[in-house]
Amino acid sequence: MSDVPAFPAPDPSTRWEAPVDSTSHRNRRRGRWFALGLLFVTVVAVGALFSEGTRRASDAAADMVRVSAGCRVPVALRSTGDFWVYVEEGPVPMPDNADCTNAGLMMENPHDMPMLGFAVATPDGVERQVVEVEPNRRYDLGRNEGLLTSRFAGRSGETVIVGVVADSPDVAIAIGENVFSVRTPWRIAAGVVLALGLLLSAMTFRVAAKR
Repeated sequence: MSDVPAFPAPDPSTRWEAPVDSTSHRNRRRGRWFALGLLFVTVVAVGALFSEGTRRASDAAADMVRVSAGCRVPVALRSTGDFWVYVEEGPVPMPDNADCTNAGLMMENPHDMPMLGFAVATPDGVERQVVEVEPNRRYDLGRNEGLLTSRFAGRSGETVIVGVVADSPDVAIAIGENVFSVRTPWRIAAGVVLALGLLLSAMTFRVAAKR
């Protein structure tokens, strides 16, 4: 007979559970919260960049020189380069030096808008070339809504005479920056931030899940 003592049979009602690694659990939870925070910051940053681009474009549109149909107005150019021409609703307030008895310009309309034409010339009567822009993009910036139609080149400090004719007084043209180019860099930046933010958030979630 063996001298090895007999051990009692295990009680089936008693279970042994491995201790939970509380440190690992806390790390996973911390990682998830960090990823959610990163995602929130990304959304806020994208919204801020998008809004800033829209604000700058709206400011550029508000700062344009506007000429009502039937008027001939001297316009002082404040920079060198291309000046962009948009068709907006009119009429708009005109300065005292505007000649609004009818610009007297007989032009074929290059913008596919009935009976609308404009010309740009120097004070001594030399006509400035106006180039049609395609496609005709439309903007709606709250305070201003218009259709991009054409552009012309100018130099800082010079004055040009802008004349507009139309079959309706409810038309005006606006001259200024390319509002689409003003806001495009901000929208590109918003897209880049969104892509990077989503990528980093996804990577953080994956790392947290493996801890």
